[in-house]
Amino acid sequence: MKGLLLVVILIFMVILSNIIPFPSAVSLTPAVNNEKVMSNVNVLSAAELKNALNQLEGWTEKDGKLHRQFQFNSFVEAFGFMSSVALVAESMGHHPEWFNVYNRVTIDLTTHDAGGITNKDLQLAKKANELAKK
Repeated sequence: MKGLLLVVILIFMVILSNIIPFPSAVSLTPAVNNEKVMSNVNVLSAAELKNALNQLEGWTEKDGKLHRQFQFNSFVEAFGFMSSVALVAESMGHHPEWFNVYNRVTIDLTTHDAGGITNKDLQLAKKANELAKK
């Protein structure tokens, strides 16, 4: 039920933002006219990444990205999780690569404009872990 409520809220926000555009000062989108928002963060060293992965339950490094698969009890729970992560990602201006099949959500994180895994990826991974436990 909680997941369904999150989905309804997210859909309402998208519809509302298309009907009543937000003034640029309070825009929910960090990019303007599809311009890339450049990152000023550095790619983690191999040692920093190894240390971080020891503290991130369930995450691995795969193909130069942080990688994890989450499993839920239903599609609605999985989609609710994705909606929650989407709101966090949007507030960070940092968006995951992800894939959903029924009750599974696979997430890959990398900071494209930095050219690898950064602290932004670690922060979003940590938040995804927290949201998955709710």
